[in-house]
Amino acid sequence: MEEIKYIGEWLWASNLGHLFTIVSLVAALCATISYYFSAQQQTSNVESSRAWRNLARGAFCINFLSILGIFTLLFFLIFKHRFEFQYVWQHSSLELPVYYMISCFWEGQEGSFLLWGFWTAVLGLVVMKTANRWEPTVMTWMSIMQVFLAAMLIGIYFFGYKIGSSPFMLLRDVQPGMPLFMRPNYVELIPNGNGLNPLLQNYWMVIHPPTLFLGFAATLLPFSYVQSALWKKDFSPEWVRPTLIWSLFAAAILGIGILMGGAWAYEALSFGGFWAWDPVENASLVPWIILIAGLHTLLAYKSSGHALRITAIFLSLSFLLILYSTFLTRSGILGDTSVHAFTDLGMSGQLLVFMLTFVLLSVVFLAYNWKAMPAPEKEENAYSREFWIFVSALLLLMLGSLITIDTSWPVINKIFGTNTVITDAVSHYNRYAIWFGIVLALLSAVVQYFRYKKTSLQTFLQKLAISTIIALLLTAVIAWQLKMSWWVYNLFLFTGLYVVIANLGYLITVLKGKVKVAGGSVAHIGFGLMLVGILISSAKKEVISLNTLGIDYGEEFEEKDKRENILLYKSKPVQMNDYWVTYVGDTIQGPNTLHIVRYEKKKKETDSPAEVFTLYPNSQVNPKMGLIANPDTRHYWYKDVFTHVSSISDNTKKAEEAVNKKLEIEIGKTKAFDDQLLILVERINPNPLGIGFVPMEGDIAAGAILQVAHKNGEKYTAEPIYYIRNSQENSQEAVVDELGLTLKFEKILPEKNSIVLDVIQRKVGAEFIIMKAIVFPHINLLWLGCIVMSIGFIISMMNRYQEIKRNRGRIKS
Repeated sequence: MEEIKYIGEWLWASNLGHLFTIVSLVAALCATISYYFSAQQQTSNVESSRAWRNLARGAFCINFLSILGIFTLLFFLIFKHRFEFQYVWQHSSLELPVYYMISCFWEGQEGSFLLWGFWTAVLGLVVMKTANRWEPTVMTWMSIMQVFLAAMLIGIYFFGYKIGSSPFMLLRDVQPGMPLFMRPNYVELIPNGNGLNPLLQNYWMVIHPPTLFLGFAATLLPFSYVQSALWKKDFSPEWVRPTLIWSLFAAAILGIGILMGGAWAYEALSFGGFWAWDPVENASLVPWIILIAGLHTLLAYKSSGHALRITAIFLSLSFLLILYSTFLTRSGILGDTSVHAFTDLGMSGQLLVFMLTFVLLSVVFLAYNWKAMPAPEKEENAYSREFWIFVSALLLLMLGSLITIDTSWPVINKIFGTNTVITDAVSHYNRYAIWFGIVLALLSAVVQYFRYKKTSLQTFLQKLAISTIIALLLTAVIAWQLKMSWWVYNLFLFTGLYVVIANLGYLITVLKGKVKVAGGSVAHIGFGLMLVGILISSAKKEVISLNTLGIDYGEEFEEKDKRENILLYKSKPVQMNDYWVTYVGDTIQGPNTLHIVRYEKKKKETDSPAEVFTLYPNSQVNPKMGLIANPDTRHYWYKDVFTHVSSISDNTKKAEEAVNKKLEIEIGKTKAFDDQLLILVERINPNPLGIGFVPMEGDIAAGAILQVAHKNGEKYTAEPIYYIRNSQENSQEAVVDELGLTLKFEKILPEKNSIVLDVIQRKVGAEFIIMKAIVFPHINLLWLGCIVMSIGFIISMMNRYQEIKRNRGRIKS
């Protein structure tokens, strides 16, 4: 068959991209081998070690430049809308603005691996500049990591097995059987790309993934320093200092990345919250929890000589759990259990080899050098800081283990053939996480008041007395103000406040206000504020969009959602808690429809509003995903009003408007309803037998015989029933289906010879939205706590960096 000559196809870009991926892999292999020999000859043959190191540096720099080339070329292809490339077609479209094109870059597996490799290369360059004698060993591990990340992008077949997936594959190579690719000008016949997932079209997704993957890359540094210390059997202060600063850096960046993910979930997803215990959320959280444990035990080792072995385990485990989360996210094993999971690209085996390689190497290193690790013969004193740091670290390990087991049920089910499924994730995880939070908060409040080695119990209690009393008083006041009665919530509130007040007291009384050395206290204050914000915003959140008319929205709504969503018809105000809410209409912005919802704070519809604001929750009807809704929020310093649409008139066949009115009608008289109907009360039936009504002994019942006439001449008979049973007033509705009419007999007024009817009529064809609104009180305490905790990490990093500089100055002098 004659080879087709394609017109307008950028084959050169595909070839150049493949060349970059091959060069990056070969360079990473060269760097790994060269750094290994440099490390092995570091003491026995200094000149040879230096030569190997220089060769390794060159190879690693080539690896970085190759990654930069891949990075630049791929973004250029996305920016130029080159849809003949599978990756560009799969993740972008013509309609996307430039900032969302950036999100396209890391939506797919290939782009995210590339981002991970980029950050690892950047950190490697920093290590080359700063690590001094630790460079050969640390960079050996970082180069091994680059080999595996580069292999994820190579996209070749080796003995029939696919290695990696290249972002530079042409669409015609991925789907060769399509008739379109038999045409030489197929490129101009691809009108548009598949587009970016609507859930990712949010500004947080421009900055959240790069931050998170920088955190992933940063966890490699503490791991590499631990393995280097085991390799060289050197756990001196010169090892502790860089390990500590890199652990702080990794914990700060990974933590910020996770918090950004929570902010994205709150602003972009419609479940009404910031943390859903999604499997991928958990897979990022657990490594951070373990890293925090390792960071604290490393501080204990630095000051007391205790906890080196457990520190090595924690810092190694944190990185290994990152690899495990990568396997969970990208192997396809999570299926539909996570909104974050990638589709399986057939690389499950490669991901498993990636993870197991590092697991086996680190376990072997740790086991072989276990006895060589220094450990004091004397156990920690129960009244020492290092003892309680160790207890805190074990609690963090227990919490991380429980979350990991529950997150791993898809893997466990696949291995053992079980069928365990967590249906209500939030309730399930909160059931034990709240107790870990309480205990860890208490420890965060008091442990800093212990001294290393040994502390006088009397002195310890005296220092904490004032903070304890203030926290108790504040808890009582806030709990009373918020009407928080459950004792578990009150205990959680106390521990959160206790963390803030006790650490603030430590900063003032012990550290004398020296913020430069108070990074730990500041981070703990942020942690306490987060706990208080999480508690109040979750426990006291209020759904204000209650379905008071009892309208059935259809089978697509669960019973709880039917109760918590309100139906708004265009231009018709509806009272919702303290607000009168009006659906004003829609406006189009790109692929999204913005629904204009005006809030007016007033008691009655006729009152002048005390406040007016407009929210723009948006939706997009996606052919593959159905209705995709993004919320909008009104922010106050003390609360958020969170609003999202659950259904729209174009997204359902039941476009019905309910008109509700109470009518008082004299017996034997007629009254008009909604300019369409006349309702005549013929008589009162003392022995009603309406459909669905079963009289019981002792009932007092009456039926209203009604004639309902439409203006078009049609007439119908109905008999709603009013009855008293067990001294309680009740009613049996009557329905006229032809008119969409529901009649409820509410009351008899003998003195007026009249009755009261509640009349509801549904009309077809009105524009509407079904909307949910939630008030989150004091949620800004959560975001403030996140910021304060991040500042604490930064202060600690700066302090440790200054310590390293001072130490280098002493060595030089």
